[in-house]
Amino acid sequence: MTADRPMIVDGVEYNKGDEIWDLGSFVAVEARGMMRSYEGLSKDAPGKLPHYVSSGSSAFCLDTGDMYKFHEQTDTWYLIT
Repeated sequence: MTADRPMIVDGVEYNKGDEIWDLGSFVAVEARGMMRSYEGLSKDAPGKLPHYVSSGSSAFCLDTGDMYKFHEQTDTWYLIT
């Protein structure tokens, strides 16, 4: 999706014409600074999870119970369970 005007999505500022990160089914249920807690479906993990978040961000897959954690230094989402 492309921003059609200046907007903020998931705490990130986009200008007109910028490509907005596709989170698939994931939705942020909590945000503290750039640390996010997401919930969504396993079909979208980890490929749709954003890389603009900070270490400690997590993503819970509602359909499988899998949990992912983001490590900023390696720019990677790791499957925890």
